[in-house]
Amino acid sequence: METTRLPIKQRLLIRFRRAKEMAGPKWRDKLAEHNQFFDTRTGEAYMRSVAQALPDPRRGDVDRIEHVTLALEEIAGISNVRI
Repeated sequence: METTRLPIKQRLLIRFRRAKEMAGPKWRDKLAEHNQFFDTRTGEAYMRSVAQALPDPRRGDVDRIEHVTLALEEIAGISNVRI
């Protein structure tokens, strides 16, 4: 029997949503304070594009989603699990 799995992008967005909720409404500020990359214009663009991918998954690049998700999970205290 074949099991249907969500694409990696969808799984990352689920993880991102959870980490974002745990980090709270100021998640971008927390991320910028925690990781110097996100305190740059490029880092801000990563955060913005990933946030925009939540309502419209076609918008986000999977590598950006992974980068932001892993950093946000670290802040939220979520141990990295298999993607």
